[in-house]
Amino acid sequence: MDGKRLRPSTIPGMPFDPTSGAMDIILGVAALATLVGLIRAWGRFWDHDFTAEDRRRAIQVAIFVVTPIVVLLHELGHYFTALALGVRVIGFEYGLFHGSVTVAGPRTVEDMWLIALSGNVVSAGVGLAMAAAGTALTRVRRPGRYLLVVGGLLQIVYSLVVYPVISLSAGFGDWVMLYSRRTETLSWALGVAHVASLVALVVWWRRRGKETVFAIGSGTEGEVAALRAAIESAPADPARWLALADFYARRGELSLARATVEEALDKCGDVPRVLLALTRLSMFQGRWNDAVMAARRGLRGDAHDDVRQPLWANLALALTQMQRPDHALPAYQNLKPPVLDDVRVRYGRGLVRIESGDDGGRDDLEAVVRTLPEGNLLRRWAEARLEGHPLQDWDDPRPSYQRGGSPPPAPLAGV
Repeated sequence: MDGKRLRPSTIPGMPFDPTSGAMDIILGVAALATLVGLIRAWGRFWDHDFTAEDRRRAIQVAIFVVTPIVVLLHELGHYFTALALGVRVIGFEYGLFHGSVTVAGPRTVEDMWLIALSGNVVSAGVGLAMAAAGTALTRVRRPGRYLLVVGGLLQIVYSLVVYPVISLSAGFGDWVMLYSRRTETLSWALGVAHVASLVALVVWWRRRGKETVFAIGSGTEGEVAALRAAIESAPADPARWLALADFYARRGELSLARATVEEALDKCGDVPRVLLALTRLSMFQGRWNDAVMAARRGLRGDAHDDVRQPLWANLALALTQMQRPDHALPAYQNLKPPVLDDVRVRYGRGLVRIESGDDGGRDDLEAVVRTLPEGNLLRRWAEARLEGHPLQDWDDPRPSYQRGGSPPPAPLAGV
């Protein structure tokens, strides 16, 4: 597209075929339904009780209502950049979730590159502004802040990840021009900035982003801020890190709890009590190999018996879950009461003793049956094992991608 050519060129703002009305109709209906649902639930959405249903609605609004607004701004970014460069605009198309700007007359390859870039800068900039506003505007009600942060993050991820992948793989859209060989220097510079932006986004998300979304959505910003302030005042104190991790774990946010424990290990070193927390979290998440490695790291340290015993127990249970009785049995042999009397430990030791040919394993399983009330899940597992088979009729708590294979030795969590 050198300056001598006058053939019209289109800058497509979204990777959908503008002539296809099916996508417009489907997404348009979804946007309308979301908007109607928001209006009907307006009072409940904006009240002080920000429920799981409200969070789901906020995400729907971010996808189906905010996105068309950002798409319009995206196309306007193309439009006004073309005008600023003196390029004549002969067509502007907007379809809620896609759009395009058609230009004609003299323009250079660099002009077209800048026009293509501008819409994406606007999209990412709007997303960044939304996320920053939702984080900073503490006086705005939680639904509004949550919508701003989540909506902003969705726009950033779409602008930096989803749209580039779709555009380049389909050979259609802004990113084909942005990474064209005809603008090699500009494309390389953009590539460096693009990668740096993605790295910054991932680092922010892992360090503070997910925590921010959780705190705003759950209304626990005050508690999280206080726990963070305590950590910052004494970052080498593992107890303060564990207090924050426990706060997350008790609210079902195991990934945040795990990230906090891993950060504590970076700051405090291999403290056995922190490694015990990592071991337990790994057990709750079904990450048996991680539990084994964390427990072994903790056992290498100088820990009191109240830490060493749970480390041995979790190491033994994780190896049991991995069906490695030859490694699990020596770990069980390091246990003593009261940890040895825990029904989960007795059950696990019973399994590995039976696998090792030790008839005492049945005694362990029978002790579990005697200790637990009828109908208890672990008791039912023990009864099934005493009958010579794993329990088949149970509510599998594992993620769907982990189901379908043979059942585990038992649904054992961390000790």
